[in-house]
Amino acid sequence: MATKSMNETLTRVGRGTPMGELLREYWMPVMRSERVVAGGEPIAVELLGDRYVIFRGDDGTVACFDEACPHRGASLALARNEDCALRCIYHGWKFTTDGRTVETPSEPEDGGRFASKVKLNHHPVVDAGGVIWVWAGGTGREPSPFPRFAFTDLPSSHVFGIVAILDCNWVQGLEADIDSAHVSLLHETEAAKGPLKDLLDDRAPRDEIEKTSWGIRYAAIRRLSTGDSLVRVKPMVMPWYTIVPELPNGDRLWHAWVPINDHQTIFWYLWYNEDQPVDPNYFADQFGLDLENMNKDNFREGYSRKNMWGQDRAAMRAGTSFSGISGLAAQDIAVQESMGAIVDRSIENPGKSDTGLVRARHFLLDAIKDKAEGRVPAGLGDEVDYRKISSANVVVSDGDDWRQLVV
Repeated sequence: MATKSMNETLTRVGRGTPMGELLREYWMPVMRSERVVAGGEPIAVELLGDRYVIFRGDDGTVACFDEACPHRGASLALARNEDCALRCIYHGWKFTTDGRTVETPSEPEDGGRFASKVKLNHHPVVDAGGVIWVWAGGTGREPSPFPRFAFTDLPSSHVFGIVAILDCNWVQGLEADIDSAHVSLLHETEAAKGPLKDLLDDRAPRDEIEKTSWGIRYAAIRRLSTGDSLVRVKPMVMPWYTIVPELPNGDRLWHAWVPINDHQTIFWYLWYNEDQPVDPNYFADQFGLDLENMNKDNFREGYSRKNMWGQDRAAMRAGTSFSGISGLAAQDIAVQESMGAIVDRSIENPGKSDTGLVRARHFLLDAIKDKAEGRVPAGLGDEVDYRKISSANVVVSDGDDWRQLVV
């Protein structure tokens, strides 16, 4: 059980909060690269309670500015995208992709001296793996090392990423993915039909947990009906990533929960395969994805508390669906949002199956303490090689150590 004070520290991400200041040190995966069109409209986005615009210049360069024009605060989401720059429609001030103010036509001509003194808050951007990443740790500061996960260097055909906007705090999503026990219960119906069916042999897995320089490595160990053990190894990479063990065809699923604010979250579902192109038809049914009609920038549209996330009580009574909700993705979203915008962890009753998420809470709190005391929090050191961080699904005989089978 967490105290109310601990819950506040974990969940509040605004500027000046302990968690908010920590999270600003990490790169944030913000949106799909395809959404940002060269010469197209600037896209407004909220991250950690602050407002930004992201745009792509005619030459393909992606930039991120504070949304408010530094002149009088008009939204740069309304700006003209021209000559690899944004021009505010209010007074015509122009800002290049590298953050320079180059024109202030509402001011007397002075050879550009006034414009050169106008400071625009602009933020480092990386376009990699089909994802636009932003670092919002402060204009003029050296950004933290970029988290170059394995998929960031793959060809686009080997990556399939989609996004959902969740109406709940980011920690609820992260904790849900750390919780291995729910897979054989909430996802029982889908598990029985696919590659997760062995998880139903043991619905109360035992966790083994290891701290690393980048986060926590979890091993959920289940006893199989054969007498062997099934070990699902999943990393929680600071501050908001997990990698789900691979599907039989080698596809891996990368998750991220990026706080929009205290009450909303950008939720990433991104499959990648280092050896072959990703075919989303392979996993679409299991995850409940309508590939033809879904909005890749918010694939959960149409499912919310108003319609109980599409829950089918008739299917539950008929025994054809345990949860009544179709697909792993919608099931996860439903339970996370059903807790409310910010769940009150001071009234919960955690059991042994919750050991992993309790450990994650303390790991996050320790990272806040590390930053406050001048140490480098986990995941921000130069020594981290994100390309080597992966997941695994292995069967282990009695007496064998899963660590010998997992790199």
